[in-house]
Amino acid sequence: MKIYISPSNKIWFYSVKKNDENLKIKDFINKFNISEDDFFSLNNNIESLYVGDVILIPASQQYFHIVGPLESYESIANLFNCTKEKLMEINKTKNIFIGQKIYI
Repeated sequence: MKIYISPSNKIWFYSVKKNDENLKIKDFINKFNISEDDFFSLNNNIESLYVGDVILIPASQQYFHIVGPLESYESIANLFNCTKEKLMEINKTKNIFIGQKIYI
């Protein structure tokens, strides 16, 4: 089991994906576990998300796991003592793939 903690002194560049486009900014901020002030200080006057937009995300102390071979939401949920439904809600997707970073 590998758990990573993102360093708090770095900024991520994030390319908006198709499934992000339907999120409200507040939902997007919650997805990445960051404060509104931090988000808006890096992304001035952003009002909506469009596929391909690159936005700045301040690193958080949120945990994430890199999906390995034969892992599923259920097996990962068992590792971290949570439910697969909660993982799916946090990550805003029903499908996962090897090498994907999912938030815990």
